[in-house]
Amino acid sequence: MAHGKPELTIAVALVVLAAAACGNVSSIPAVESNHRGPSGAIVEAPSAAIAPRQSAPVTRDVARNIVNNCLTCHGSDGRSPGVIPNLARLSAAQVAGQLKDFRTGARPSTIMYRYVQAYTDAEIEAVASYIADLNR
Repeated sequence: MAHGKPELTIAVALVVLAAAACGNVSSIPAVESNHRGPSGAIVEAPSAAIAPRQSAPVTRDVARNIVNNCLTCHGSDGRSPGVIPNLARLSAAQVAGQLKDFRTGARPSTIMYRYVQAYTDAEIEAVASYIADLNR
């Protein structure tokens, strides 16, 4: 991106965000892969290839933090106040299965596919267990 042109940087960022929100990543404009940093030196863009995170045991506190994001839409106790599905009364196996189906695209969704892409199997299992425990 052009050094010294914050308006251009902001405009490109907004186009990228809008295209990503609509799921239309093919309309994202090509941008420079390198730019000049504050000192004028060329700064390489990070690699697009990100190594998958390794599954590791997930603490209950980490699971709780992830679940807090879930409860924003699904209701503070897992009982959605609207058309968003309830999490109440689902077993850990049901929650984990549905999250993994969202991640693979086997279960269609508007936003869940995007959320679960960031989580490892261990995180999904911990979240599922935490949600099931809320239902007791």
